[in-house]
Amino acid sequence: MDEALLKQLKQRVEEELRQREMALMEFWLKELKIIDAKRHRDLAGLQTDLKGLIARIETRLRSVKGGTR
Repeated sequence: MDEALLKQLKQRVEEELRQREMALMEFWLKELKIIDAKRHRDLAGLQTDLKGLIARIETRLRSVKGGTR
């Protein structure tokens, strides 16, 4: 395979990975901001929302590790 083509493909893959990581981080940041905006009246409410977010992240992680969506 041509070395220039290999370099170009590598750059495309790295850019795609970077874009996906940015989208992922933006998504979870948005979810955290939603929780923050709720202005919980007590610690228990905040803990409940955080546990819900953690559960969603764990479910998604299991899904990705398993190769299913």
